[in-house]
Amino acid sequence: MSDDRRHVVVIYTDAGGGHRMTAFASKEILEATGLYRVTLINPYKELMPHLDLLLRLSGRRSEDIYNETILRDGRTGLYCLLYYVMVLINFRLSAREGRRTFADYFERQRPDMVISVLPMLNRAIFDGLQDYRMRGGGRETARGVVLITDWAEMGRHVWFPRGRDYDAICGTEEAHRRAASGAVPAGRVHRTQGLLLKPAFLAGPAADKAADRAARGLAPDRPVVCVLYGGGGSWRMRDLALSMKDTPPNGQVVFMCGHNDMLAAELRAVDWPFPARVVGFTDDVAGYLGMADVFVGKPGPGSVSEALACGLSLLVDRTMALPQEKPVLRWLKKSGAGRAFTSLAEFHRALAGLLDRHRTGEPPAHPNTAAAELPAIIAGILDRDNGRHGE
Repeated sequence: MSDDRRHVVVIYTDAGGGHRMTAFASKEILEATGLYRVTLINPYKELMPHLDLLLRLSGRRSEDIYNETILRDGRTGLYCLLYYVMVLINFRLSAREGRRTFADYFERQRPDMVISVLPMLNRAIFDGLQDYRMRGGGRETARGVVLITDWAEMGRHVWFPRGRDYDAICGTEEAHRRAASGAVPAGRVHRTQGLLLKPAFLAGPAADKAADRAARGLAPDRPVVCVLYGGGGSWRMRDLALSMKDTPPNGQVVFMCGHNDMLAAELRAVDWPFPARVVGFTDDVAGYLGMADVFVGKPGPGSVSEALACGLSLLVDRTMALPQEKPVLRWLKKSGAGRAFTSLAEFHRALAGLLDRHRTGEPPAHPNTAAAELPAIIAGILDRDNGRHGE
């Protein structure tokens, strides 16, 4: 039986949770239309692990170093910058082999569209796509797309390489402005209202927060703070948690520890002077955010976008900000959607203020419609007159 659906390949990385989340969200959204079949591929694991320079030098995969040392252990300063430099050097040294690897992979997959939701590697991806197109036989119509998962580029051409043939989909005005400034071919930058999220986050706050809290073992009538530092669970959470034991908030707290089982076990052993729940890795992040009032965590573009979509006030940790997360801090200051902190004293003052604000009214809404907009954008790119590539 033939499959008439168009084939979309989405290229992602497991470095951090945002790229993976966006890849799986795009698969869910596009396949729900019945018009597409979507293949997800992590090239670092499945196509080119042999090109990982950090693996050869240290014995650890580059994604693992990012997740475990930078995110979980909080090495976000000079160590993080050196990591990015090493990754960029790695890409430059392996560009030719990477280009050939992608072209051969596309030959096996025969995609109608290739969507990249990761930075730094897009030059090799779209060079490989161009080589694949030049083989003819219907391959020349394959489209390339960058779906940026950050609020802006942290450096020139990190997401949007010059001189390549692709479209760009941007969820913020700052990213759209950078893409349209000359890196992306004219007329091929598309704007969505917000970053792409899984549909589960788009329902907004729970219809009955009190009932939802009670079902999760929390007091139904007290505001809820969700502490979430990504799927890896940063040790920074321990500092905040123990300070909250000494200075209890006027509410209740859910500590979401992700894959950090040691952190979860340590926090479960604490005798909390306020209602608290410690949660390990869960697929129900949307459910917890939906019944909460305040989000506490690092200024990750994906996590912040999820919290905003669920109607939470934001309290983000400046000490954990990575270079690509600085635009989130700028937006937070400008929009008034929440606050940022560095010291523990600053954290407690800001948290008390946000909890008081929730007692007097809900924060302003920040609607996210990217999931609804994506299918039409993808269809428009695929159905556009073929014209000539590489304009």
